[in-house]
Amino acid sequence: MKRVGIITFHRANNFGAVLQCYALQETLKKLGYKVQVIDYREPYTELIYNPVRWDIMMQGLTRPRLLAGYLFKVFPERLKRSIQYNRFRKQYLNCTKPIFQREQIPLDFDTYLIGSDQMWSLHPTGNRLEPIYFGDFIVREGSDIQGYAISSTIESLNVIGRSTLVKYIKNFKRISFREKTIRDEVERMTDRKGEVVLDPSLLLSCDEWDRLTAKRVIQTPYILTYFLHENASSFDFLRKIKDFAQNQHAKLINIFDVAYSPLDFLNAIKYANCILATSFHAIAFSILFQKPFYALKSNDGKDIRYINLMNEIGLQSRLIDEDELSNLKILSIDYENVNLRLEDSKNRSLKYLKSL
Repeated sequence: MKRVGIITFHRANNFGAVLQCYALQETLKKLGYKVQVIDYREPYTELIYNPVRWDIMMQGLTRPRLLAGYLFKVFPERLKRSIQYNRFRKQYLNCTKPIFQREQIPLDFDTYLIGSDQMWSLHPTGNRLEPIYFGDFIVREGSDIQGYAISSTIESLNVIGRSTLVKYIKNFKRISFREKTIRDEVERMTDRKGEVVLDPSLLLSCDEWDRLTAKRVIQTPYILTYFLHENASSFDFLRKIKDFAQNQHAKLINIFDVAYSPLDFLNAIKYANCILATSFHAIAFSILFQKPFYALKSNDGKDIRYINLMNEIGLQSRLIDEDELSNLKILSIDYENVNLRLEDSKNRSLKYLKSL
């Protein structure tokens, strides 16, 4: 049985990060591989998701109100979130022992699979290029490094630069990308061809995700929001969102307001009347659960993550501007054609993974 080691952002206390890792692990297991997640503790990820923020604590020495707000509100929420995510990783991910530097990466895998998610974006690693995510580590003779559904941003690729990309991409036997835009840009910069494949979260069926979700938690009708762009905190934006929910006679649930666990996130998506988001994985799971949703243009270049997916499966009409919120109505989606397109992409992605 071929042994595959996954390298990804599984240590981020982020819904999409851990759920896509779980999905890739489970998909590979179904394909007959022996799978482990290489438990690399990337320094910046460990810092920003640690419930104890020493930088804020130090600032609080001269700003008592800041310290009080952190200790009595922010810290308890971060601690709860950390506990929930650690519990999920322990229960659902088959991880190696912790790895703190590339020399510690085990040599007993046949294939090291880097992906999915924003492995080649600089922002998640504190604007620092992480060599491990670019395959810069030792493997034994006969083993190889491959990439699956790697994502990035045009900005990150430009900062990394052509010469660095050309050097690192030689580490990969094969490589694939989540977005066509990123695949095309990498190909232009390096002359290295790659495939476009689905995010792993879309490789599991709705029934397979259903097994992880409990009974409905929020009994009243609700609109679920998950916004990652900066305008989401502006007064005008929030007013439009609240007006939309009131017009639908529904409660407004912002997924950032409480310390949701990964499974709570699935539950919230599954039972929502409608989802408004600028998150790739919120949109991906809305599609999986066949929910009405709208994706907002973020105007910062990061929306290419979900625009590429929506274009591929014919859901361009669900992409809206902030100005459209005022007159927005919940329109149903004909998922029959969407599912046919999604199935084609899924088969192509599984074919890629079958030939590791």
